[in-house]
Amino acid sequence: MKTMNKALSLFLAVSSCYLIAAEPAKPKGHQPTPESKASFIRDYDLNKDGTVTAEEFAQVRQQRFSSGDENQDGVLQLDEYVNEYANRLDKRLHAEREGQIKQTHTRIGALDKDKSGSISLAEYQDSGERAFNFIDTNKDGVISKADPAPKRPAGEKPEPVRARPALVMPTTHSVAGMLAMYDKDGDGKVTKEDYLAERTAAFKRTDLDGNGDLSADEYLNEFVDRLDRQIAKTRQSQLKQAEVRFAALDKDKNQQISAAEYQASGDRMFARWDTNADKAVSMKEALPAIEPSQRAD
Repeated sequence: MKTMNKALSLFLAVSSCYLIAAEPAKPKGHQPTPESKASFIRDYDLNKDGTVTAEEFAQVRQQRFSSGDENQDGVLQLDEYVNEYANRLDKRLHAEREGQIKQTHTRIGALDKDKSGSISLAEYQDSGERAFNFIDTNKDGVISKADPAPKRPAGEKPEPVRARPALVMPTTHSVAGMLAMYDKDGDGKVTKEDYLAERTAAFKRTDLDGNGDLSADEYLNEFVDRLDRQIAKTRQSQLKQAEVRFAALDKDKNQQISAAEYQASGDRMFARWDTNADKAVSMKEALPAIEPSQRAD
């Protein structure tokens, strides 16, 4: 019996090795994307020519280290590292907030079809129905992950690759956005009936004077309230991530980042994006292979 148990154990051990070897390797770290490369170029392209040279990259990195080193002792403490990042993040969030508000003014004008100076419930729901029908690509009256992405009209040029924004607001331009905004019970789907009912309720909440129309101020104030809540949430999340990055850069775990540690992290990041090793990074280069992220910020 002992011999049989030993043989069975050996068989199971060998079999498990074959099973492990047969499984495809799972990607580790953050998958490089054109959007993440565009973000890298946006952050380090000093002369805005679409290419980040090794010299530009080194100059920006030095500026960030010097700016963060508030007491000029040659190292970054946690609060110095986070504060330097927070200053850059706040500037970006402010600029994107202004852009979102500008787009909202344009949206108000587009919704006000009869140019009455306000948005009626009919105008509001008409816009909502168009958005629903566009995303409901299988035309079953339900938005879910079963809906294929809408096809681009024939002959229309693809959107240019853009850097990732710091601020992301859920929108009705995708299945994910629709679910984030309207899937209240979390079942992964939104029926048209539930969608229009939720929009009616939102219209009434926004119509503060109860006159049955949304003024430009009412529409804008409701959006700005959601916008500022999203900014606060984004800021909190991003600063927590900065603390995680600090721990990763602090290789000797002495609770501070030396100039050498900071530079080594930057060297790894630049080399990762510079896939043709020509000391410059542009959108024309191939993306890096999928590997553990060496992001530095």
